[in-house]
Amino acid sequence: MKLFVVLALCVAAVAAASEGEEWLQYNRRMPGAYHTKGMPAQPPFLGRIVGGVEADIANYPYQLSLQRTQHSCGASVIAARWALSAAHCTFPLPAPSAITLRGGSSHRQQGGVVFQVEQIINHPNYDDWNLENDVCVLRTTTDLVGTNIAPIALDPVGATHAPGSRAVLSGWGIMENNVFPLMLRRIDIPVVDQQECSNGWGAGWVTPDMICASEAGRDACNGDSGGPLVVGGEQIGIVSWGSTNCLGSPPGVFARVAFPLIRNWISQTTGV
Repeated sequence: MKLFVVLALCVAAVAAASEGEEWLQYNRRMPGAYHTKGMPAQPPFLGRIVGGVEADIANYPYQLSLQRTQHSCGASVIAARWALSAAHCTFPLPAPSAITLRGGSSHRQQGGVVFQVEQIINHPNYDDWNLENDVCVLRTTTDLVGTNIAPIALDPVGATHAPGSRAVLSGWGIMENNVFPLMLRRIDIPVVDQQECSNGWGAGWVTPDMICASEAGRDACNGDSGGPLVVGGEQIGIVSWGSTNCLGSPPGVFARVAFPLIRNWISQTTGV
């Protein structure tokens, strides 16, 4: 049985009222908003990302902000008309017109290019209860091109990464002191051994379609969901779920891009 806490969604700062409302609407880590699957409910914590630094979008041109009225999740450019994100960010499926993708800007509210979405497809085997196959793709109405906008290569089917491999996670997730950053941030974290990750969460929580990465004081948090985890210039994970404390213990969990049921579906759906 599993207790899952989604590393989701909205980040806000300036327009506190409207942005805060949206953040609460989509954030599934708050009290009463996470799955318990028969396990004891954990007390809520104010999530925060610790150990990150401000990042220049020029160094992360694949990074996108998935937005409704405000930033709600991360995403990544994987092809001319396709972006990759987490299915829990688009479940239940919204109207494509309700979603936009901002690319090419370190600032989540301004600059860059805002792209319209014409199609959203969640993985057919996505399970919103246990977050298995937590993957979606979004097709845009125009090509994802512009200054500081470029696709990221995806991990091939069956690829593995040694525990300790350094991975880069970028996004606009909550940081220290529960601040909703306006500017893109990044953290450098190690891939965690699968058995160690499973031991940290308990039997059955971490499934083969997932990969873990974090360390003490460094983890993804609210607002990072759907964002890319990258090793050696290839995306190996998609921010999925983790602890409410966002402190890397137990480890942060990502959808595993190289998992055959995920990677083959991405390829069949997008051609990537």
